[in-house]
Amino acid sequence: MTAAERAEYAEIIERKSIYMKELLEDFNLTMRLRNQEMPLHREETPAESFVRELVIDVLNDSRYTGRDITFDSSAPDAVWNVDRHLLKRAILNFITNAIIHNTPAIAITVHVTDGGLIIEDNGKGIAEEDMDQIFDRYYRGSNTENIYGTGLGLAISKDIIEAHGGRVTLTSHADRGTTVEITIG
Repeated sequence: MTAAERAEYAEIIERKSIYMKELLEDFNLTMRLRNQEMPLHREETPAESFVRELVIDVLNDSRYTGRDITFDSSAPDAVWNVDRHLLKRAILNFITNAIIHNTPAIAITVHVTDGGLIIEDNGKGIAEEDMDQIFDRYYRGSNTENIYGTGLGLAISKDIIEAHGGRVTLTSHADRGTTVEITIG
């Protein structure tokens, strides 16, 4: 075996090890959330500035350069009592899913409301046959081939919102896009 082959195999082993670590961490998180064993570290959080910073983080990520993401708010005084770390993970997952499961020409709007948050895109939508299972653990929709992930992202995001006493509603239409409505409890 040549040095180049050893290096290639070592890289594959490292990549697969990282994937397994992430899978175990995600599985642990979703089980703890679903069994209400995950203590939330809630803080009074100004919703508008919190979400605006998340959108700015996405726009500043070099993987998403040039993406059309708009932030707006109709609730400048809204304050959420949330675990910022967990809620950030959930919201970022919904936004990045909209990005990675669509073409680069997608437009995404993130809107803070009095009751929560709406994330809309004008992308290809989610296949009707995937809608009933979209929040199931390990379910990967019909458009996820060649996309890295554990299949736990949406399940974890929903669990995080529900752990806060909230609710997630997802609607999607072929070739018209997807809307995620998050109610913060």
